[in-house]
Amino acid sequence: MKKILLIDDSDTYIWRLQKYLQRRGYPVETASTLKEARTAIQEEMPLVICCDLDLPDGSGMDFLDEVRVADKELPFILASCHDKEDYEQEAKQRGAMLCMDKMKGLLLQDKLVEYAYRQLSGEKAPTFHKLLFVHAEDTSAGVLRATMLQKGFDLILVPSIADAKRRIFEDKEIELILCDVELPDGTAMELFHALRRVAGMFQMKNPPVRLLPFFILTENSDLTTEYEYRYEGINDYFVSPVNIPELIRRIMYFVEDSK
Repeated sequence: MKKILLIDDSDTYIWRLQKYLQRRGYPVETASTLKEARTAIQEEMPLVICCDLDLPDGSGMDFLDEVRVADKELPFILASCHDKEDYEQEAKQRGAMLCMDKMKGLLLQDKLVEYAYRQLSGEKAPTFHKLLFVHAEDTSAGVLRATMLQKGFDLILVPSIADAKRRIFEDKEIELILCDVELPDGTAMELFHALRRVAGMFQMKNPPVRLLPFFILTENSDLTTEYEYRYEGINDYFVSPVNIPELIRRIMYFVEDSK
């Protein structure tokens, strides 16, 4: 299996990124210099490349040029602490797939997993839908994420209301929220109302947070409870174990309608 190649001279940064990707099942190779990176691609072209803009022996932009000579389609992500406006236009012209802010580590992790999955599955078109899953139990969340990924849905897993708020306001690509009814730091309804309250105060756009579809997942099949949630504005309500085809059908109703 081909590897994801991470090129960065920060040992701590690259170690964290490597461990995350390996936990997701992707083999990773690292390089701290362009010399090491060149050696790596001579041995085998990687699955995806994520490269810092500034390295001890040169520029990630120049390495991008070298990679594009050998492969025009290989996903190449430039990650930097610099303002993207200073270099993104040039990077895209030279063949970069994405330019990412290194400080937004969670977003970078997601993109690497997304592009690696696409490479392995042979999917080139950007048909993934990104959903946020605020979950109470790690194992079942991981199983649902793996199942949905095969169907073209990238579930971003967060374990608390606090993490969900931070992620929603940072990531403008999220299209829909799935939420377990009970969470370690509150309830799904508390998150639901908090997001809409904040969105109303700041009139947030792209997309409007108050309009992000919100689904609740629960083990309670009581119809009265479902009615109460829908009255409050919840878009949909699923009882565990979730019927995956039905979940996808209802998700697509909302995400396609919002396009």
